[in-house]
Parts: sequence; C-alpha cells; structure tokens
Amino acid sequence: MRRLRAAVLAGLCGLAAAGCLMPTAGTPVWVDSRAGDFWSGAGMLTEVSEDRLRCRVAVRDRALFVHDRWVACASVHPRRGR
Repeated sequence: MRRLRAAVLAGLCGLAAAGCLMPTAGTPVWVDSRAGDFWSGAGMLTEVSEDRLRCRVAVRDRALFVHDRWVACASVHPRRGR
C-alpha cells in the first residue's frame, strides 16, 4: 500500500512540475499585456506562423503555470540580455 501511495504521489508531483517548467528551446521574448493576463511578460517564442501574424509562445500565468498559446505577433517583442 505504501508503494502505491508513493507512486501516485510521485506521479502527481511530476504532473504538477511539468506545468511549471518553461521550455528550453526557443527565443526569449516579452509578451505584452494585450495578449493576456500573465505573471510577467517574460516568455519563450517557440513558433511563428507562415503569414507571420501569429506567434506561439510559452508564458507563465499568475498561478505560475506555463501556458503554450498562439498570440498576435504584434504583442511579442525581443528580450534584450542584461
């Protein structure tokens, strides 16, 4: 019974962590507030549509979960390193 509980707990922790990790592949960008209500504008650009009007970004919400969504490319800006 303990092994089952430990396995279920480990699985739930893995699922929770999967929603909290930003992708490592992509270009660091800022997504402005016109695209949604986010914890911060820091995100990762992962894909651009053929017509260059829609950009796929990974960005954190206020509950700190990462969402992968399509937004207007006009709301996505390059992030400069410090």
